[in-house]
Amino acid sequence: MTSAHQSTKHSLLETRGGFILFLCAMVLLGFLSQFQWIGHVVIAGYAVIALWRRVPARRTFMYALWSLGMVPAAIILGNWVIAQNFAAYTFILFAVGVIHMVVDLQREILVRK
Repeated sequence: MTSAHQSTKHSLLETRGGFILFLCAMVLLGFLSQFQWIGHVVIAGYAVIALWRRVPARRTFMYALWSLGMVPAAIILGNWVIAQNFAAYTFILFAVGVIHMVVDLQREILVRK
């Protein structure tokens, strides 16, 4: 295997592992606390860490899409509070993704100059 292929596998593993951790945190906090603000604090922490560690914006958009997928799952299970929480988390994650995209583009413009 080439090193490029290995790094792609590692990156994919990190992405899935990060999402699983994120999803577990959201589900645990959502089901146990029923308070939306705790999820917002977790997302704010993720946003700060993602900007600091230069996480690609596409990963944040991926988390937002997966969070959006939790909305119908919660509705099917009959838990409307969780569905509303994940809908709000999705919106916030999309906003964080846009902010990350702007920061990434600004970094790219500065590198080109």
